[in-house]
Amino acid sequence: MNKLVLLLCILFLSGCGVKYPETANLNLEVTSQPETVYTDSFASIKGLDARERPEVIVYQLKNEPVVWVSSPTPPINIITEELKSGLRNQGIRIDRDGPVRIDLELNQLLVTVTKPKRLYNAEAVSQVTLNARYGKNSITKEYIRQNSEESVRLPKVDQLETMLNEQLSDLVTTILADKNLRELIIQK
Repeated sequence: MNKLVLLLCILFLSGCGVKYPETANLNLEVTSQPETVYTDSFASIKGLDARERPEVIVYQLKNEPVVWVSSPTPPINIITEELKSGLRNQGIRIDRDGPVRIDLELNQLLVTVTKPKRLYNAEAVSQVTLNARYGKNSITKEYIRQNSEESVRLPKVDQLETMLNEQLSDLVTTILADKNLRELIIQK
């Protein structure tokens, strides 16, 4: 009988551990941009993930092993495709040999979940560097977004995904509306 009780206790306790997500899905929603900003413009767009680790969420909780969570699709691919789509909507034709060269570098994209005291803290940071060239002219810009949230319970993965998705959506929207980038592309 004691062995049965001990076995049931072990099974019960092992089932009560923290459950972490296996993946985090990124899905950007870029706000609509004005149509036809550009005419007869061609651009090539490339993306590079320059982060040290490919994961987008890390759980760093006391007395627990560090848990890293990836996105099934590389984030730089998602960002680059959203930027291409937005520029197409503004009138740019995407062509790998286009005279305008736009390079995106993903420097940071991570939500770090900790529990320093009583509350859980989720801190999200996104950073993208844009390099654009047209002829002899070029611009380099850095776009950074940060925010944090506290909660009594361990944040659910959809909350963390929302933090990242909102940051990345805002970054792409800001790039699409960037006055300096528009001036560089429009110059003749």
